[in-house]
Amino acid sequence: MQVLPPMPVARVSAETSASADLDEVCRWLIECQGTPVHLDLPALGQGTRLRLELPLTAPRAVLCALWLLEDVEGGACLLAGQLRFIAHPTGSHIRLSFTGRIATAMRSDLLRQADHAARQLLQMIVELIERPVARARLSAAPI
Repeated sequence: MQVLPPMPVARVSAETSASADLDEVCRWLIECQGTPVHLDLPALGQGTRLRLELPLTAPRAVLCALWLLEDVEGGACLLAGQLRFIAHPTGSHIRLSFTGRIATAMRSDLLRQADHAARQLLQMIVELIERPVARARLSAAPI
């Protein structure tokens, strides 16, 4: 029996901001329950599915577990970790951060792109959360 050497666990983190509030974040997280979100992350060169757990909430923060899976039947996990949404104490925006690890299913040539993929993932999440907000603002605007 051949014993494979242990794979190093690579940590990944990224941070960005969004023009949204925590109510919008919670609505989006709850809407995503039961239906993984399909994302195309250029840094990974493949389609992926984003799976989210129910969020934990606090007065100015939301925490949620995240898994990024290959977009195939029985897809392997590429990234796993936590999303944190922190509300600004006086402003109307939030800080979004991801901390996690690269799963062993990620090919070695993609390991170098993991931090970039995490930043792309956060940017896509921001766009998904802000999209309904932008539509609501447009429909509320005077004609």
